[in-house]
Amino acid sequence: MAEVSLRRLHTRERLMAAAAELFVERSVQAASVEEICERAGFTRGAFYSNFESKDELCLALVRQRGEQLVIVTQQAMRMVPEGQLDQSAVSEVVAKVVAILAAGLEMDGNWVEVRSELRLYALRNSAFRPVLIEVESAAFALAAAEIEAMLQRQKAKLRIPMNQFLITVDAYFMHTRLNEILNEGTRPEESWRTGLEHLVTALIELPTTPPEG
Repeated sequence: MAEVSLRRLHTRERLMAAAAELFVERSVQAASVEEICERAGFTRGAFYSNFESKDELCLALVRQRGEQLVIVTQQAMRMVPEGQLDQSAVSEVVAKVVAILAAGLEMDGNWVEVRSELRLYALRNSAFRPVLIEVESAAFALAAAEIEAMLQRQKAKLRIPMNQFLITVDAYFMHTRLNEILNEGTRPEESWRTGLEHLVTALIELPTTPPEG
């Protein structure tokens, strides 16, 4: 039974990986189930025993990435020491946090392009749109809870509401990574990691320590 489950999981992952490649090459709309099966090396029967439709596969991709985002956020928040930070230590800790996020978020080299295609597809497909938003929002809510717990431990706060913070960080990440892709990595001085360190540092407000005596 376990072997069957592992085989099924492997089939799903290969279908999803093949679909992601084709979405970047041809767009979600243009990539057919037949092409996805051919790229993955499976039959249509294998596809439909794992997914009811191409839309369900798209949502599986988003859920997979959302789960990864939450795990990476948990790992990054663990890099923040238990003891209260002072301002001089913030930059160093933020750099470590961003490094963890970078390693996790870049595991799939083409995810920025895949996500862009999925969101374009949602704009053109009103039935798919609310489901995509729901799945993305659920992942962001879990990530927000991890960040909020860390802020409470540090008695710190954000200078803007949490939802705006997540939108800002997400938009910055997507924009700068797309720019790097469009420029084929020829402008390393605009690395999104460095910019994100500055952005996050600017948006976190530590408690002020009252003067001694």
